[in-house]
Amino acid sequence: MSAAKFLSFSQATSVISSVGHLRTVLIEGENGIGKTSIYHALKAMPQFANHIFPGIIDCQQLADGSIWMPTIDNEMGVSREIPNDRFGVSKQNCKGLDGSRPVVICLDEIGKAPSYIKPQLAPLIYERRLGNLYMPEGSVVFATTNLALEGLGDMLQAHQRNRLIRIKMRKSNMPEWVQYATNRGLAPELITTVHQYPTVFDSFTDYLPGGKFADKKLEQHNPDIFNPRDAAQDAYASPRSMEAASDVIKCRAGMDDESLQQALEGTVGAPFAAKIMSIIRFGDQMPLYESVVADPTGTPVPDNAIVQTVQVFKFVNRVSDRNEAEALTTYVERMRGEMRGLFTTVTSKNLQKAALFMSVPAFTSMLAKNAELLSIR
Repeated sequence: MSAAKFLSFSQATSVISSVGHLRTVLIEGENGIGKTSIYHALKAMPQFANHIFPGIIDCQQLADGSIWMPTIDNEMGVSREIPNDRFGVSKQNCKGLDGSRPVVICLDEIGKAPSYIKPQLAPLIYERRLGNLYMPEGSVVFATTNLALEGLGDMLQAHQRNRLIRIKMRKSNMPEWVQYATNRGLAPELITTVHQYPTVFDSFTDYLPGGKFADKKLEQHNPDIFNPRDAAQDAYASPRSMEAASDVIKCRAGMDDESLQQALEGTVGAPFAAKIMSIIRFGDQMPLYESVVADPTGTPVPDNAIVQTVQVFKFVNRVSDRNEAEALTTYVERMRGEMRGLFTTVTSKNLQKAALFMSVPAFTSMLAKNAELLSIR
């Protein structure tokens, strides 16, 4: 299966932000890769500043009354359908009413919705209607589901799929995820592990006929990732589970090594947990952050490249003011060249921390030198 058939997170987001107000987009992708996170990405976009984001709707949990309920109008002798509050549509916020605000709806796990729920969602998906109320103009509806190849029970009938814009979304690649994780302040040890082992972003689809690893056995070649054919696989590394592993790592002060390793194994699987543990042990060789800030020219720089990598991500994670940024830049100038390149790359793309470093002349000089080296290559 060709990776060219799968869009990136940003590409999938752009499809929804462009056409989602007219047609419902269905995002198909393997579990744990961040499909639902598109909801939060849309929320941060200026074009949706006036939209209502009522919350992600887990279609697996919908039941009778979760979408609409009948109400009786005794005076008129009729019944009507009243939308559930979770959809943000009401007599006070609907099409045709002045002052109504458009709504963004994410129908998560729609392929796993109970069979009797899918027809109830159809008017919302196809007509932007709930009961007898239409969503305000400009409202967006999109849905997510897993790949059928995963064997997780996701199913939409042909006539249902035919009314949707279906796109497939891939996992992030290593540079994309590293920048995301750095911006989010995830554990430096985890980010370093991913940086050292980018194969964690391979997909099980790469091992299917036509894939780039079709001649290899997934369970032997890459035991870190999800394997739909391995019924005994208790846990595995995915963007979702790695973010959970970051929480474990950050809270490790109260755990011994055995407890930490088991917690990580139960989060991302034993093979990837072992890789994280080795990076954590390397990271323990680092000088204290406070020592680097207090004496950036005198604090020893570890010789090991992995330790330096952990340091780079820790520096970006922890820096809080310009004085610290200046000290950290002075220290990084003493590191090997590839570390200076990594430092300027992830820092300059970090929306929260870039401004601190851009005010440091030594950093802007380092950034320019790195850009020059990249252009030469």
